[in-house]
Order: sequence, then structure tokens, then C-alpha cells
Amino acid sequence: MLFSSAFSFAQGTNVVTLNVNTDSINEDNVLDECFFTWEAPDGNTIISGSGEELLDWLITIDLNSDIEWLGASTSEDNKVVNIIQIKRKSGTPIFNNKPLKGDGNPNGEKVRGKPQKTTNDAEGGDYTYSIKFKVKGIRGTFDIDPKIKVVKE
Repeated sequence: MLFSSAFSFAQGTNVVTLNVNTDSINEDNVLDECFFTWEAPDGNTIISGSGEELLDWLITIDLNSDIEWLGASTSEDNKVVNIIQIKRKSGTPIFNNKPLKGDGNPNGEKVRGKPQKTTNDAEGGDYTYSIKFKVKGIRGTFDIDPKIKVVKE
């Protein structure tokens, strides 16, 4: 099992982009056709791998920061990738157990949230969530389950 972790303790907005090979993605190859780019508030950019690594991808953010998820195509067809929901699967309920919904923009729906608490072992540890997304022109939705650690600096 691969483990990937990245840290940022700056206040501001963390932008997590789900990069999707929209030309090839289907329900059987989601992990292989996607990777994340995380731009931290301090300007650092971290790029994940693909495949099984996405299931263990962990970012560490500051409690006083925001997080925004958006989608992007890596293919020549440049189909729109809409992030439609962020929903807790396990761990500390950093968004007070409420799923975060997309903003409804059909030309690039994104989701924005602000953690309400730090992650800690007493409440379940790191926040594992499902990022639900849709590719315009492809039937159905897709899910990937990365993680967030929230700390107070």
C-alpha cells in the first residue's frame, strides 16, 4: 500500500483540483484516470499519483483555512468535470456531518467548505470523504475517497 501525505498550515484557501482523463474514464478505471493537484494557501503545489495511491492521499490543512474542490480535464476533448458533492465516509466530522454540495455551475461545478473542527483520534481521526463528480457527456457519476487532516496552528 502506498501512502501519500502533504502538509500546509497557512490560512487562506486550499484548492484541490481533481484532474480527469475525460477521454478514457469509465466506472472500471476511475482511479487510473484521475489525479489530484493541491494548491495550498502558501503557494505550494502538491500533485498526487494515480491508481490506488488516491485512496490514501492525505492533505493536512489549518483549521482557519477554507478548502475548494474543482475538476479539470486532462484530455484534448476538454469535457467539463463537475464536483457535485463532498461527503464524509469516516473519521472526525470536520464539516459537522453535513455533505457539502456543488455550487450548481454547469460549466465547472465546484464545492467549497470550511472545517469546523480539527481531526483527532477521539472522534475517529483523519476525515475520509467521498468526492462525487460527473463528467459532462458521460453517463453516471464517479467517486474517489481521499483524506484530510485538520490541525490548529
